[in-house]
Amino acid sequence: MSRPDEQKSVVFDLVEGGGQDAAAEAADGPADDVGTGTGRRSWLPNVSRRTWLVAAAAVVAALVAVTAVDLVQDHQRAELMRASSVGVASLAEPPTETWTVPYDVPVGQGQDVSLGQQVVTMDGLVVVPPADAQDFWIDASTGMANQRPAGFEDVVAIDPGSGEVAWRVPVDERPACGPSGFDASASTDTLVCVHGPDDAREVLAIAPDGTARARPADLAAGEQVFAGPDGMVVRTVRTGEPVGTVECDSLGQCLPESLTEARDLLVTAEDAGTGRERWTSTVEFDQINTNNCQAVPEDGDWSTTASAVDPDLVTVRAGAETVVVDGCGVSATFSPIGVRLDLVGAVPPPVWVDELGSGRYALDRNGMATVVVNAAGEVLRTLDGSLRTESTSPDAPDDIVFVTRQSGTGFEAVREDGAVAWAETYAQGVLLVGREVVVVDRGIRLVGLDRETGAELWTSSTEDLVAMARLRTLTDGETVATHYLPNEGAGPGLLIALDLSTGERLWDVPMTGSAVAVDGHLVEFTRDGLRGLG
Repeated sequence: MSRPDEQKSVVFDLVEGGGQDAAAEAADGPADDVGTGTGRRSWLPNVSRRTWLVAAAAVVAALVAVTAVDLVQDHQRAELMRASSVGVASLAEPPTETWTVPYDVPVGQGQDVSLGQQVVTMDGLVVVPPADAQDFWIDASTGMANQRPAGFEDVVAIDPGSGEVAWRVPVDERPACGPSGFDASASTDTLVCVHGPDDAREVLAIAPDGTARARPADLAAGEQVFAGPDGMVVRTVRTGEPVGTVECDSLGQCLPESLTEARDLLVTAEDAGTGRERWTSTVEFDQINTNNCQAVPEDGDWSTTASAVDPDLVTVRAGAETVVVDGCGVSATFSPIGVRLDLVGAVPPPVWVDELGSGRYALDRNGMATVVVNAAGEVLRTLDGSLRTESTSPDAPDDIVFVTRQSGTGFEAVREDGAVAWAETYAQGVLLVGREVVVVDRGIRLVGLDRETGAELWTSSTEDLVAMARLRTLTDGETVATHYLPNEGAGPGLLIALDLSTGERLWDVPMTGSAVAVDGHLVEFTRDGLRGLG
C-alpha cells in the first residue's frame, strides 16, 4: 500500500447516520483517486473514522488484556515456585553470581562439604546450622583429622535474594540442630539446637526472626537429647539392666557375632521451649549383628584402635516431619505426634518411610507394595509397587502418581481410582513431574512425556553427560534445570536447562557446588561458602 503524498492532506468524509447524499455515496461507492493516491482504497471497508478508532481501541484493549492475563499467570506461577523446594521464580536466562557469603571456617585441602551441608528454610530465609562435630575433614598432606569442622560457627540466616545475613545465633560446643536436610526441602517455624558439654547440655529454640529461647537439658543418668521437628526435642534412655561389653578387634571382628539380648529404648518428645511432654513410646530391642553396634573410636581412627560394641548406641535424626530412631537393636520412625509409622497398617517390616509432605507418608516394603498414610497412621491409599517421590513442579496437578513396577523396570502412571493411565517401560528415572510434561531419563537421552497420555513429546540427547550423574532437578514451570556432577567426584558440575514444552537445550552453566532453591531463588553451596545465582 503506497504512502500518501506528504504535501497533501488526507481527507476522510464522516458519515454520521445517513441522509440521501450519504446513502447515494454509499450505494455508488467511494471515489478512488488513483492518480494522487490520496483516496480510500477500494478493498477497505466503508466505515467512518469513529468506527476505525473504536476498532483500534478494541484491539489495543484486547492486547492489554492478554498481556495482563499473562502477567498475572506469570506472577501466580512465580509465587507457587517460591513456596517449593524445587521451584525457581525464573530460569529463562542462565544464572550468574549476585552475592557471596564465606564460611567462618574454610574447607581443608582435598575435602568438599558443599554436598553435605545441612540447611533448612525459615520464613523465606536460608538457615545454615553450624557444622556438626562429626563433620571434621582430613588433611590430604598429613592424613590427620582436623577437629574444627568447616562451615559456620553459629546458626546463620541469609536472605536468598540479596545475600544479606539476616541474623546469627551463637552456639556452644558440639551443636546439633534440626530439622534440616541437604536439599532445602525442610522448612520449620522453630529450629531446635542442642549444644554444650556433656554435663551441661542446653536446648535452644530459634524463631524465624532469630530470637532464641534457651533452657538446660537436665539430662538424667544414661539419657541423651536430640533436636526434633515441629519445635520439639527427643530424649532417649535405655531401660532395664545393662548388658556386658563385647570387644572387637581392629578388623571389626566381634565375639559373639550377634546380640540376642539388650535393653529396650524409651523415647520421649517434649516442647523445646517449655519442656512440656508431648508423647512417649518404647522401642523394643531386636536381635542384631554385633558389628552394627560398634562405637566410633574417640580418635576417629579405626585402623589402630580396637573398638568396642556399645549395646546402648542410639542416634536420632529429625526429618521435616519425622523422628527417625536408630541404634543397636532398635529402629523406629515416628510422626511428629508420636505415631510409630513403621508399624502402621498391614505392611510387614522392614519398611522404608518416605515423607511426601503435608503430613503424608509412603510406607514402602522392598518395592513390592506401598501404603500411603497420614500423621495419625490412617491409611489413605495402597499401591502395588514402589511410589516414586521425584521432583514435582508445584503447579502440577496431584491426580496422578507414579509407581515403579514390581519387576523393577519402568513405572506406571496411576490415577486416584487406581486405574493405570499409561505405562513407561524404558525410563531409568523421573527427573520432573510437570504441569503438562513428565521428564524421564532413558540413558543417553531425556524424554518429555505427555502427563495425561504418556505420549512422547520430545527427546534431548545427553550423550555429552555420560561421565556425570544427576544430583537435583529444579523448575520455574516453563523450564527444567538439572544439576549434574562428575561421576569421579573431581571437577565442576553442570546446571543444564531445557524448555519443558520442546526439550530444546536453552543454556548450561558450570557449578562448583550444590544448588538449591529457596524462596524462588537459586543458592549454591560451594567449598568456600554460599553464593546467590540470579
